[in-house]
Amino acid sequence: MNTRLVKITFIAIAAISGWLFSAGLAVASDGYSIEDIAIENAGELLDVCTVDPGHDHYESTLAFCYGFFEGAIHYDDAVAGKGTFNDIACIPPDTTRSQGVSVFEQYLRANPRYEAEPPVEALFRALVDKWPCD
Repeated sequence: MNTRLVKITFIAIAAISGWLFSAGLAVASDGYSIEDIAIENAGELLDVCTVDPGHDHYESTLAFCYGFFEGAIHYDDAVAGKGTFNDIACIPPDTTRSQGVSVFEQYLRANPRYEAEPPVEALFRALVDKWPCD
């Protein structure tokens, strides 16, 4: 086990998370502002991931959503790939980001009590529900 690599990975994730969360996507009554990206809970991530296709910043907002998912999955793969931890969810290799977001949306709509959770916790809660590891 390379503890130095694990420590560096955790430091990098913490730095990136701090940057993303301080950059923020705030939900305002008149919609999203791309300059205000801040996601503090799963409900806000759901709002971002289900933004109306007619919105002025639809592509950027959806890219942020997909990037959030992609980053979480890559982190899980990186940690599990080092043999330090097991995978959190066992997602089939041909799964698209869109399918992952759909699983998250369906799960959170069926379980709104998790909307106040940190977004990455609810994301993996949904993915594990759909694709648990043996």
